Amino acid sequence: MVRDLAFGGPLPCYAGQIVWRSVVAKRPGGLEDVTVVMGEGCFFGLVPMGGGRTYGFGGLDAAEPGPDPLAGRLGRVRARFAALGGPVPEYMDALSCDGEIRYDVIEWLEMDRWHAGRVVLIGDAAHASPPHMGQGGTMAMEDAVVLGEVLHEADTIEHALTAYVERRRPRVEWVQEQSRAALKSWLLPPSVRDAALRERGDRMMEARFAPLRAAP
Repeated sequence: MVRDLAFGGPLPCYAGQIVWRSVVAKRPGGLEDVTVVMGEGCFFGLVPMGGGRTYGFGGLDAAEPGPDPLAGRLGRVRARFAALGGPVPEYMDALSCDGEIRYDVIEWLEMDRWHAGRVVLIGDAAHASPPHMGQGGTMAMEDAVVLGEVLHEADTIEHALTAYVERRRPRVEWVQEQSRAALKSWLLPPSVRDAALRERGDRMMEARFAPLRAAP
């Protein structure tokens, strides 16, 4: 709403995947770290949370996003990911009703400007990325820290906002570029994707996150 009123857009871009997200009050057996199970044109991720809960996100490749009515959603989600193994079946069994599952489309956003007058955007409102690096919340928190620093140091609001964009844009553009690259790799046919991940997945992960170790 703020972006539309202050900047007139733009609209987010569809990234080629739809996703169902949920949280259950149990931990599938053996799940200790973030785990992504990949299948033919789909994936299901599991993230251990506090209190023995688990966050799950199931994604499906789709050329065009379509509606997913709430009624009957649990049954459809179970059917879509029934072929996946590992901890996924146990997670699915812990879901109990349609209302536990949220449906979204995966999108990304690029803007030429992040501020207009004294209106400034941070986080996904300014530079949403596909979630394949898990950096959306982190980027928003970094934005807030940098914005606070430049507002404290600059002599005018205008200079502060200019400094904010100059500091943040290179790092944000890296995350956006790498997040889209990760998404594209997940969209590859399994015969190509799986071989590449087995051969150099660890090296790709290391290279993708290495520039983010420095302070923002």
